[in-house]
Amino acid sequence: MSGERILVVDDEPEIRRLLQEILEDEGYAVVVAANAAQARAAIRRQTPDLVLLDIWMPEEDGVTLLKSWNAEKHPPFAVIMMSGHGTVETAVEATRQGALDYIEKPISLTRLLLTVRRGLEMGRAGRQMPPAGASRERAPQLVGSSAVMRTLRARVELLAPRHEPVVAMGEPGSGRTTLLRVLHGAGPRPGGPLVDLAEAARAEQFDASLETDGADAFLDILHGASGGSLYLGELLRLTLDQQERLYERLALPEVGAQDVRVLATLLGPEGLDDAVARGRLIGDLAELFRVGQIRVPPLREHVEDVPELLQYHTDRLHQDEGLNYRHFTVASQNFLRYHHWPGNIAELRALVRLVLTSGQTTEIEPAEAEDALRSLRLQADSALSEVPSGYGELFELSLKDARERFERAYLVHWLAEMGGNISRLAEHAGVERTHLYRKLRALGIEPRKERRKRP
Repeated sequence: MSGERILVVDDEPEIRRLLQEILEDEGYAVVVAANAAQARAAIRRQTPDLVLLDIWMPEEDGVTLLKSWNAEKHPPFAVIMMSGHGTVETAVEATRQGALDYIEKPISLTRLLLTVRRGLEMGRAGRQMPPAGASRERAPQLVGSSAVMRTLRARVELLAPRHEPVVAMGEPGSGRTTLLRVLHGAGPRPGGPLVDLAEAARAEQFDASLETDGADAFLDILHGASGGSLYLGELLRLTLDQQERLYERLALPEVGAQDVRVLATLLGPEGLDDAVARGRLIGDLAELFRVGQIRVPPLREHVEDVPELLQYHTDRLHQDEGLNYRHFTVASQNFLRYHHWPGNIAELRALVRLVLTSGQTTEIEPAEAEDALRSLRLQADSALSEVPSGYGELFELSLKDARERFERAYLVHWLAEMGGNISRLAEHAGVERTHLYRKLRALGIEPRKERRKRP
């Protein structure tokens, strides 16, 4: 880090001074410029490793300056835009012109340092910025200016530099995994791996590591996350036996020697103590995550953030997927603030996607927003009507967890029907017996017990 050069371009003296102090305290060499002309002169004197560029400046704005650099050639430094309130759309457009990312004002210290580190890492690796309009992965964000979101960000900033395991608790669609990605990026190991054990490719390996003889397999998984974070997925999808083994694995002395942050989610409004009281979570795991628990609020508790969320997801879908850009009118934003949002932020994003792909006009009025909400509800009701009675709760789970819940119910039912005969069950299910045995072990199903349950 020491000696890496950063150019700060902003017409506000107080912001220049503040950013210079913060970045110099971090060991960077900082030069400041008040306008585009000073920025060009500073670059002629010495090329920086990274530029923090304000969008709105007198005479020549930041986007125009960025375009001029791109007209000559792609600059040999990363550019991060700084945008004030109401200029996020312009900042997103700047990323299409080659900027690496953007930071919103007022600037979060954690977000600033994370984005600067990422930009400099790209430079050290000798990577050029992608050309204008190219798709790029940007750091996830906790969007919203409400008191609820400020409290949530403060909690993340408090826990980010620490080592304790963290569990994000909340309703489906509330943004629990997004929060954990933000936490990972804001921590001391943002460039390290974030190993997601909820992914289908790793889920079976994780389940196998929680079998009686799976300690070595768990250590292999842990080694792959060294220097980063290990996301365990949803804690409540694990059986109590699996939870016991998980706790035993995390208590191994080899685990303490690894530089790995353990992350997890907990579904539903209940907290750790409620989950333990209801027999869904073992007490040892609850204690392990107690210091690092974060409650992610449902959207209905911070509906004042709906306009910002609409703008953010409109920008992201336009930028990342090339969907037509459309604007929610003030009237439609106010209308949507009074929606209950049972699906939380996931429902809001689905709404934005629907109106961007189906509408023809530039502006989105309340009637169209209402029709889109109705359409989403009809889709959900139609899907739910196709689910057998008693399985509606599957929609509250991830695809992996829902599949596992169904597989368990299916296998237990047919084991009882077939008197525990594995050969008949394998033939009926259309799978090899060896695969069926592995599946039964992974789901914690004992054929002998299920045979005895047959009426």
